[in-house]
Amino acid sequence: MMRPDAVNRGRDMAGQDGFRAFISYSHDDQAEASRIHKALETYRVPARLVGLDTSKGPVPHRLTPIFRDREDLPASGDLSESVRSALAQSQTLIVLCSPSAARSRWVEAEIRIFREVNPDGDILAAIIAGEPGAQAGGHSADLECFPPALLGSGAGEAEPVAADFRPSGDGRRMALLKLVAGLLDLRLDQLIQRDLQRRQRRVTVITGALAALTLVMATLTVFAVTARSEAERRKAEAEDLIEFMLSDLRTRLEPVGRLDVLDAVGAKVIEYYDGQSARNLSLDDLGRRARAFHLLGEIDSDMGDLESAYRNFNTAYEATSRIIAVDPNEPGRIYEHAQSAFWVGYFAWRRNELETTEARFIEYRDLSERLLSHDSENLEWQAEAAYAHSNLGTLYIDQDRLAEARVEMRQALARFLTIAEASGDSEQAWIDVADAYGWIAFVSEPVEGREAAMAAVRDQIEVYETHLSDADNWSVRRSAMAAEYALARLHIVEGVDAEPQDVADALDLLRTASFEADALIRHDPANVEWRLLGIRQRVWLAEANLLAGNIDAARQAYLDATSFMAHESWADVQGIRFEDTRLQAALIESRLFIAMGDLDSAGLSLAHLLTSLQQIEDWSARLSKGTYLYAATANSFADLLERQGNMQEAARIRAGMVHRLSPLMERLPLDTRAELRRAEARLGAERISAE
Repeated sequence: MMRPDAVNRGRDMAGQDGFRAFISYSHDDQAEASRIHKALETYRVPARLVGLDTSKGPVPHRLTPIFRDREDLPASGDLSESVRSALAQSQTLIVLCSPSAARSRWVEAEIRIFREVNPDGDILAAIIAGEPGAQAGGHSADLECFPPALLGSGAGEAEPVAADFRPSGDGRRMALLKLVAGLLDLRLDQLIQRDLQRRQRRVTVITGALAALTLVMATLTVFAVTARSEAERRKAEAEDLIEFMLSDLRTRLEPVGRLDVLDAVGAKVIEYYDGQSARNLSLDDLGRRARAFHLLGEIDSDMGDLESAYRNFNTAYEATSRIIAVDPNEPGRIYEHAQSAFWVGYFAWRRNELETTEARFIEYRDLSERLLSHDSENLEWQAEAAYAHSNLGTLYIDQDRLAEARVEMRQALARFLTIAEASGDSEQAWIDVADAYGWIAFVSEPVEGREAAMAAVRDQIEVYETHLSDADNWSVRRSAMAAEYALARLHIVEGVDAEPQDVADALDLLRTASFEADALIRHDPANVEWRLLGIRQRVWLAEANLLAGNIDAARQAYLDATSFMAHESWADVQGIRFEDTRLQAALIESRLFIAMGDLDSAGLSLAHLLTSLQQIEDWSARLSKGTYLYAATANSFADLLERQGNMQEAARIRAGMVHRLSPLMERLPLDTRAELRRAEARLGAERISAE
């Protein structure tokens, strides 16, 4: 897909609109295209060549931007307008030649269109597989790598410059330089000479620190043999540099998301310590080695290599386990092992290894509490303990161990409150407190009941009003609105049996929340999470109005919800939360039909909705919303059938719902329980009447 910023970046090239080059390739060659694209965009033109006048203008520092992405092509035979535009704005077309490219209709089309819209542009060929002129060279025609359009048919068309990336051709480095020479209109020998000079003096990291580290390590190896005292001095210098890399430099790079530049640092540190005898490694050495594996694990995680990240964190965990076994009371050692335990537990969770997850999360929690026994006023350690309890509570929620989750979440809340009260006006600290109250409300509802859940939500709302009301943060505003409609929902969990005052209180909350929902959606129309929240708010407003007998107001709230769902950003969103919201809107529509007397439309809508919900076999992922929709739909349909005199079918539908949901009673939210009790009461009344 062509990223939105791709065209914008094209406006930086040599002060003009456009791209330095457009890479055309077959989808089968995507990995190689990515490598070549990255090599070109990261290539630094030798300083002594920068500014030279060529037929393509002054030589730039870098070859950016280069257009490669073509994932937004439609299924039809045409190229998208964005790709046509990119071709027209590109100085040069680079064609990655392979047997797949020779058969690709997209590559063929891009070459022809480039010649059409950019007749003065250059075309460069990069051979990555197959054979040029396969048949003429005695090879199978299937090995031909040149697309037919690349060879051209008109007189005067220049033969494309060829760079052969194959090991049997130019090789990767020389082929890359050939492409660079073609892009800049430079002689190849100029680039080769400068490239050789530059490669001899290049440093390998963003600062001179890694170069210094490498030099110290190399010098250490030499002097260790000839002069022990000098070796000790060099060793100390190396370890000072390692400490700087793993602490100060990392601290500066982490907030800007650039830990990737320390990849080589972590690998070099591990190589350094692995080259020494294990008997000679101090606990400090083992600690730095473990932190290097932590660093590599986080980098791998950021890069999406989860298997490698898990291996690195496990290696770090083994190392910190050895350290803490020898020195169990030193806070720094406890902290490092706590980090190891967390990361191993987190990645075990992502791998669904839940026993390991729980064991490591419990260890993380206990180690964090040990840190606080050394210094209870250390806010960083308070935060570690808070997150440790919260993580374990979240795991228990996923496993429906709600009573245990409540204990952990209350412990997390106590720690977050300590941090927030000590931090004064820290926005993030009070956000953590508000989130903790939200989790407590979630687990309190099925475990302790409505009043406990409502108390937690009210505390959450008070945090937003007291400590976060001035926050210029749309995410905070979104969370505050979510808390208000959560409290409104708790007011009317009894459904048709809700007290009038509860219905009135719910309406007050939901009407106020409407203004905030509208503001959120206007602020960021494409944000589907905020749109989801706005839709839910309107659906609950419609529900509350129906309970109050305000049919016109309920209809307007429903229409607002459907208008929010009509936005293009909502069309393709997938997931249980979005599906349940669509189903709840359909339930409101059915109830509106009943309220307005259109029983036929209501019957058709409810029958379709009930059929969809009855197909759900496992309720474990949909306890909080799906079960309510099933129970409420079954009761609404049964009520309608009874009005139409079909008592037997109504009873069958209620009995089927009760049979499926009764075994889950202890895990169900309050609104589902209310619908279940109503169905059981109605079935009981029918049995008594029949007797």
